[in-house]
Amino acid sequence: MRKKKVCIIHKVNTLDPRSFYKQGRSALNAGYDTSVMGFFHKDETVQGIRLIKFKCPSGRLTRFLLTNCQVFIKALKEKADVYHFHDLDFIPWAVLLKIMTRKKIVYDIHEANPEYMLLKAYIPGIFRKILSFLVYLTEHTTAGFFDAIVPNDNYVAKDFRHRKNEVIFNFPTLDFFKNENSIPWHEKKFDLFYHGSLPAYHFEMMMRIAEKLNAENVKNVWGIAMSEGSPAEWAGREVKKRRLENNFTFLPFIDYLGICDYLSNAKIGIIPLPPYKKFMKNIPLKLFEFMGFGMPVVLSDLPPSRQFIKGEHCAIAVEPGNADEYVRAIKTLLDGPAAAAEMGKKGRRLVFEKFNWGIEEKKMLGLYAELLK
Repeated sequence: MRKKKVCIIHKVNTLDPRSFYKQGRSALNAGYDTSVMGFFHKDETVQGIRLIKFKCPSGRLTRFLLTNCQVFIKALKEKADVYHFHDLDFIPWAVLLKIMTRKKIVYDIHEANPEYMLLKAYIPGIFRKILSFLVYLTEHTTAGFFDAIVPNDNYVAKDFRHRKNEVIFNFPTLDFFKNENSIPWHEKKFDLFYHGSLPAYHFEMMMRIAEKLNAENVKNVWGIAMSEGSPAEWAGREVKKRRLENNFTFLPFIDYLGICDYLSNAKIGIIPLPPYKKFMKNIPLKLFEFMGFGMPVVLSDLPPSRQFIKGEHCAIAVEPGNADEYVRAIKTLLDGPAAAAEMGKKGRRLVFEKFNWGIEEKKMLGLYAELLK
């Protein structure tokens, strides 16, 4: 009997935490013939999952037209039973894929996309609102073609409550924490740590916090591992201009599991999200990665994160945009390592008991089974 086939489409150039390490491995372990399509170097099989490559485009227009056409053709050749796609700009081709194959199509929504368009610095301000509206229109007029919508966040899911949707939180896999090193608090290299996408507005707040801590003679060494697309050159120039070279260490961003070595050497996780509309809907994955490593977290007090930490005493939530509150919270943790360690233990327990991919995997596999009845 032929195995059911799942084809995951995600236009990234690495083994992505969600599409490969979580969804891909879960589908494979459940017995599906699983492939992941992306900007890989070559077609190969990794951990039993078939990687299907296509060329990385040189520009956004090329990506939208030629690359998506290439992806569409390769997806047709896969003859999958479920196509699970992740990219907003693939929506028109996903609709065509549904019409031509009549197979099950799942749209995985990572971001509050209309709100995200308002933050795109490369788009002139006057056009961002227009693009935001067009994205909203596109997502909602095409949603009926898809067999399921899979938001990563429950606040995004509310926008699609009139469609079949299954919230599958982007919690970490527990093997993310298997390389943990038990480095004593006083020997950890970084007082504060941040990894992933780092927009300029995040880093501006970090520099303000560092300057205030320096003014109070509080030692603060930051480890920063920026993902691709972050303004690394600008950040480096700003650090030099503001004489913060002794505060910030920029680290190469390595793969999903490799980031563990950095986290095990850090005391406090920090997530300085501003109160923009996007962040009123999106949950930062790094919150759970910090918690799983037993790190206390200082973060902005926003609804998506608040629902997981309220009353749990594993993090300190502060007023978004208030550098003074961040400074007070950081000083509290640095001055009280025993209390900070206790907060970290509570966060780690929450991740291992509730906020991990093992819980969400069941929802994803249940969705696939329901679609393929």
